[in-house]
This record gives sequence, C-alpha cells and structure tokens, in this order.
Amino acid sequence: MKKWMFVIAGLAFVLVVTGCGGKKSFSMDQVDTRAYVMPDGDLYVEELFTYTFHGSFNGSTRYIEPGEHEGIEFFEAYQPPPGKKLGEFSYENLSSLNTEWDGENDTYYIHDAAKDEVKQVYYRYRIDQAAVRYSDVGKLDFSFFKNSNQDIHHVSVDLYLPSEYNKTDVYGFLHDRTGGELTTGGESALHYENDRLSEYGDAEIVMLFPQNQLPQMKVSQNGKSFKQLLEAEQKREARMELRDERMQWAGKVAAALTIVFLLGAIMYLLSWRRISAWLNRKQVSRDELALLDPLLKTYLYRKSKLTQKDFIAGLLSLRNRGFVTVKEVPSSARFLEEPTAPDTTLLFTFRGDAGLLSPAEQQLVDWLFKDRNGGREFRLDSVAGPTFKEKQNDELIVKYRKASERHAAAFKQWKKAVSDTDPYADEVKPNVLLKFLVPVMVIIHYVLLLYLFYADVAASLSIVLIAVLLGAGGILASIKYTSKLWILLYHVACFVIGSQIVHEDGSSSYLILVLSSALLAALIPKYRMSWKTQKYRFALKDWGKELRKGPAAGGTQADRAEAERDAEHAVLLGIIPQYVKRLRTGQEDGAVYAAATIPLLFSADILASMQYTQTHLGILSSGSSSSGSSAGYSGGGGGGGGTGAF
Repeated sequence: MKKWMFVIAGLAFVLVVTGCGGKKSFSMDQVDTRAYVMPDGDLYVEELFTYTFHGSFNGSTRYIEPGEHEGIEFFEAYQPPPGKKLGEFSYENLSSLNTEWDGENDTYYIHDAAKDEVKQVYYRYRIDQAAVRYSDVGKLDFSFFKNSNQDIHHVSVDLYLPSEYNKTDVYGFLHDRTGGELTTGGESALHYENDRLSEYGDAEIVMLFPQNQLPQMKVSQNGKSFKQLLEAEQKREARMELRDERMQWAGKVAAALTIVFLLGAIMYLLSWRRISAWLNRKQVSRDELALLDPLLKTYLYRKSKLTQKDFIAGLLSLRNRGFVTVKEVPSSARFLEEPTAPDTTLLFTFRGDAGLLSPAEQQLVDWLFKDRNGGREFRLDSVAGPTFKEKQNDELIVKYRKASERHAAAFKQWKKAVSDTDPYADEVKPNVLLKFLVPVMVIIHYVLLLYLFYADVAASLSIVLIAVLLGAGGILASIKYTSKLWILLYHVACFVIGSQIVHEDGSSSYLILVLSSALLAALIPKYRMSWKTQKYRFALKDWGKELRKGPAAGGTQADRAEAERDAEHAVLLGIIPQYVKRLRTGQEDGAVYAAATIPLLFSADILASMQYTQTHLGILSSGSSSSGSSAGYSGGGGGGGGTGAF
C-alpha cells in the first residue's frame, strides 16, 4: 500500500475516533417569531428560542445581518416566564441577560450558562429602515435565520403591518430554496412555517404591501414600481415551479455524462496495451535491461518525470559511454565534522571529447563540472546542502539557499533538454488527447453548473460570480492542459461550488459526475508509451522490487559484477535506502567485495554517500515561528459567529 493511502486511512480513523467522542452538543428545538413593520420602515422583532443543551455552555448566540438596512437600533435578551407562549408576556417584568456584540461576525453573544437542560431565551431587537417605501408600494426583504450553526426545528414567523389593510393587497414570496411554507390572509399579514429549517436556509421573506402603511418614511427615489416588483417576483415563482422538472432533466444529463466518464476511466484503467505489456514483462531479461542507457532507464521508470536527484543517472550515462571516470575520495572537510554525513564521496572526471556529446549531455557537463587540476571535475558532495553546524550561521544559510535555487534552475533546463533529445523524446511522448479532453471537461462542467444554479433559482449575483470565477479557472486549466494539477484543481472547485446547490437531487447527481470526471482526468495518461516501452518499464519495476529485498551473496568475480550492476540500478530506480539496509545487514558493510578485481564503486558506504547528497540537495527555508490566537469572540467559543450556542 502506498504512503498516501496510509495517510488517508489514518486521517479517516482519527476523524471516526474524534467524531465518536462524547462531545457536548445542543439543538434549537423551536423558534417562534413575531415581526412588526413600523410606520417609519423599521422592523421590530420578538423571538422565543427553545434550546436543549447536552454538556456545559456559556450561553447562546444570535446572528443578525443588517445587510442593506441602516443597522440594528437595539438588541436585548431575557429569561422568559415558564409556560408562556410568545405574545403572552411583556419584557418589562423579565430578567435581562448580558449581551455582547461582535461586529466582525455580526453576532450577539448572550451570557446565560446552561448544562444538560432545556432552556428558553427571549430576544427582542429592532432593525432600522428594514422596509422600503416606493411611490405605489412598500417592500420588506429580510432574512430571519441566516448563518445558523445547525438546523432549526419547528420554526414559525408572523409578519404584521402597522395599520388596517386589505388582505388582497399583501403579497408574500419566499426566497429560501431549502423549504418552508409561506401563507397570507391569516391573523398576520404573512405566516411562515418550517418543521426543519436547514442550516443552509435563511427564511428570506419578501412582502409587498400598500405604501400607506409607511406614513413616516420617505419615498425611495430609485423609480421601482409595484408592477415591476410584482413581475420580478412572479417570474421567480415561475422558475421555482419549474425547478424540480429542470433539476430532473439536468440530473439525467449528469447521469449520462457520469456513465461516459466512468467508461473512459475503466478503459484507461483496464488498458489492454498496458495489461499486455505487464503480462509480457518477464520476456525482458536482466541482461537486456542492463544494456539500456542508465539515464533512459530512469527516464522510462519515472515516465519522463525526472526529479532533481536524477542528475546522477545522467552522470552514470556519461560513465557508461566512457566520457567520465569516477573514483572514491574523502568527503569535504565540512562533512567530516558532521556525525551523520558520509566520510567518502565520488569524484567524476570528464575525459571524453565534448564535441561528441548531445545538447543535453553538454548542458549537464557545463552545469556540474568545473575546471580543476588540469581537467574538468565534479565532486558529488559539492551540491549537498549545509551541515547541522553550518545551519547555525545565517550567512551560510543564505549562501546555500542561493546555490540550491541555482541547482534547481539548472536541473529544470537540463530536464527540458533531455525530454527534447532522442531517444528520450521518442520513447515517452505527451498525450495530445489531453489538449482536447481538458477543454471538453471544462466546458461540460461550466455549462452544467451554471444551468444547475439557474434551475435551482439561485440569485443572479451568485450565478455571475460563479460564471466569472469558474470561467477564469477553466481557461487556466485549458491553457495548462499538460499539467494534471490544474484540471484536478478545477474539479475540486466544481465540487465545492456544486455542493452549494440546494436541490438535493441536482446536487447529488452533479457531485457524482464531478467525481467520475476527476477519476478520468486522474487516470488518463499524461504521456504515451509504446507497448515495448511499457514492457521495459514493468520489467524495471520488477527488478526494483527484487532489489528492495537486498543483494544476493556471492564471492566470484561474476557475482561481484552482478552486485555492482544491481547497486547501479538501485541508484537509477531511487531505492538506495532499502538496498543499503539489506546490504549492510547481509554483507557487513560490503566487506565481501573488498577483494574485487573490478572497480566496484557501489559499496554500502558509497551508496550511503549518494543517498546523503540526494536528500540534501535542497534547503528548507528558515522562518521565525510566530504565535498568535485566532480571531474570535473574547468570551470564548464564539468562533465564526452565527445563530447557535457557545
């Protein structure tokens, strides 16, 4: 099992364990609200919340967003009399509770400690200029329970007008797509009920009523008329009536596309060419693999995605072709003072004709080799980062950081040159299908998401923002189609945005589509390899598995030659630590090879030296640790605010 699978399994276990703990909890079991539109356009609200607390709490919280209104004139909380319903008592004789306002999250914190009990809290507040008076109509648009921490059960809201009116002149519209029922013609001007108001709901109610109900309010100058407002609301109501039908249609489209994407993912997952190459990997002998160029083997093994440490494969390629000689030498003085650093390293000397080198090989030599001792040399430990002692010196840290950046930049240029050079460029080719598939995926998700939000009767502003942001991300993913990271990030963005769709059927169908589409994007190969190339790569992987188990003991010269070949492949396949561990355990630091008549360079000590250099190419940025507390309510537990408890 891969490391990342262990990490995911571990995180899932932690989440399950922590989720099963006996943490405190609360519920909002009932909320009764009476809201009165005042003659001056203010909205006076009375609320009676019923909570059930499990565990100890400091009190409750109430989120109130002024929005486009003039602000909150006052907010008060009281302990209501037991057994009384809203409207059966007055606040004058009640015991008031301490409240504090957190302007950063528009939340009031009500200090009324509770522990393992059912408790009621009575709120009263007034919103300034909540209503708007137009020339021929009055309008109230208010969200009563926006930003709740959890679902609220048994919610009722009654809206009252300040004076007598004709009931047929009052129109009510519910802008909450999560559910609820709004009625007119009763004792109150509007009555809203919801057995379970979702935490994502807000009970946003729009009421149109005669403008003479607001005699103390100035007429708005924006020119909106009753006809315009009513037509806009009726159009939205018409969209709501078509919501289920449109969502069902979109769900069918999403289901069909899901099947297409899953079939594509299965096709790539069960690619016959890849499976056939795997089945025939045993046909490739070790001798046949040994004849391949060292850098080509690493290039195939990594599917062209060379890492910084793979410059060693380039050096071994030059050594294999006779351009470079190599010998073991003592490490630089700075490593001899480091207990964990190796005492020996490798010295590469360029001996060949530079005119015979390919552009990529010439770039590697110019990058690494320096003129020394009448020739061109490269010490392996010269690219290693600072020792523990050197890390205590800030000036040296800056020096090594710059060297690390130069090394990374040079490696990037060399890697590009290798990918443009035969036979590397011919063995692993970019998959041109990505150039067409990525834009197709982007267009499908872009169009379908916008339609889903339109069908879900989302606000126009939300649709515009999604169109702009998702469009920009889609263009970027299409331009950078050669990198799977961008198209996968685009899928993540689509998943996050799609989870905001309120309609459950539409949301679930689309999210399944995103997952299947992301699976296809992850499985489709970034590079194309021939059947023969894949067969060689699978054979190399098998060899690597065997090398992880360690070298075979042997005393003859042929055995030692095979051991050197194995050690070289341990370097090329990036499994030095496992190989060295087995080598030290079975061969006592490689002493069995001491009498070798061939130039054995890959003893346990040399391999350890290589590994040390490879793992110390970069340097971690050293930054001062900072301490601080997350912003939140000083009373404790308020966090990001919202309607709930703390």
